[in-house]
Amino acid sequence: MTVDLASGATATEHLHRALVVAQQRFPGELGSVDLGGADRFRRSYPDALPRFEAARVASDRRREIAEALVAAASSAVVWSDDAGECPLGQHLAVPAAPFDTTTEELPGDGRLRPSVPIDGDVMSGGDLIAAVRTLVGRGSATTQVADAIAWLVERAGSEGLDLGGERIVVLGAGAELAPTRLWLAGGADVLWIDVTDPSSDLLGDRRLSGRLTWIPGGADLLEAPERVLATIERFADGNPVDLGLYAYAGGRAREWRLTAAMNGVVDGLDRALVRSVAMLVSPTTCGVLSPEEVAGEHRRRSQRPRWQAALERVRALGDGPGHVEAGGPAVNRAVVSIQGASYQAAQYLGKLMAAEVWATGPDPVRVSAGTAGISRTESLQHPVFDLAFDGAAAFDVETFAPDLTAHLNGLLVLHDRLDVDHRLDVGTLFATRVHGGISELPHPIEPALRVAAAIGLLRKPSRVVSLIRRR
Repeated sequence: MTVDLASGATATEHLHRALVVAQQRFPGELGSVDLGGADRFRRSYPDALPRFEAARVASDRRREIAEALVAAASSAVVWSDDAGECPLGQHLAVPAAPFDTTTEELPGDGRLRPSVPIDGDVMSGGDLIAAVRTLVGRGSATTQVADAIAWLVERAGSEGLDLGGERIVVLGAGAELAPTRLWLAGGADVLWIDVTDPSSDLLGDRRLSGRLTWIPGGADLLEAPERVLATIERFADGNPVDLGLYAYAGGRAREWRLTAAMNGVVDGLDRALVRSVAMLVSPTTCGVLSPEEVAGEHRRRSQRPRWQAALERVRALGDGPGHVEAGGPAVNRAVVSIQGASYQAAQYLGKLMAAEVWATGPDPVRVSAGTAGISRTESLQHPVFDLAFDGAAAFDVETFAPDLTAHLNGLLVLHDRLDVDHRLDVGTLFATRVHGGISELPHPIEPALRVAAAIGLLRKPSRVVSLIRRR
């Protein structure tokens, strides 16, 4: 019994099918995008998906297309048990017993003082604002990041942020990039949903406060999403909750299946119980670029070193710039095939499209969907990525420690939740981006990644052994 892909089809087949269904429904808007058949799409989707998204965002039917894609994605992921398959939403609509939980009061003072570990130092107050502005100045984040942090630091003042009374549900609470500790530092009432219990280090951290509730022994979203939903409803007790969607696992299409399970839980809740939804968007998906990011790309192209220009001439850095346009905003060519079609379906269909539908519907949900920097998390443990990390600086691409990403993006989520005057609509929804320079890369990311990995291998030739073992 599990959340699974329908009909035994692969993630690539389902992703292709979802795009084709939308293309058939909106031929005037999407018909010019060459998706090819399923076999060719398997090889070409890193290029086809950004072109598809560029056509979508250029259309005045942008939201309708997003709704169609979300519906197609919903039909691709089902509940599977001995009785066969049924739509996941149908399964979640059947009342279920909540899990038993335990709750512990944490001893801290209930005040969150915004801080981020940067280059070995913990930055706070004016130093944090200056450090983030420097990050923006060197083209690794958008201006919205600096604005949000400045607002939050000012809001916290010398007393810190009091989050007492806030009810927060964190799906994937133990994930490396989940901001669970930030909510607890501020004294929030947090429901921990994960396959593991909170660590003894977290429970014994005297800087944390509030109430932490968890399911002893853990709960698997893929195996019992209906019971997770029921547990959240009991935790809410009729009050609105903020939901953080951070569960992640690779292999066997779990990236997409977990994202679909989390989205199903959100949709399965009474809308009156959903105060906000937070998620992290990968920098390696096809996001819409701001004018400042496009200008940064042009600047980097004009200032690129001779060796990059030489590689461009022989097409070792791909064909064309780092973005595509279709008469509308620019879309990043940042899809990485080595991460797999399941990963991309989770990011594009399960995050970008779902967030846009939630945030812009007739009964809108406040959605925080910032882009997280490229971080050396467990999910990126792969020899090619290890080498590319070492060679990324040659392309002025910055990578981050997981702690920095978790704290910085967690603070950005807090800003989106607390600054109710900050509009989160289609124009601003994905504008808060800590991209490390990928959004201003003047080349498609796939060939640039290969060159960066080659540079990394030249610098550390001993790593060729790990590549051979991986193959």
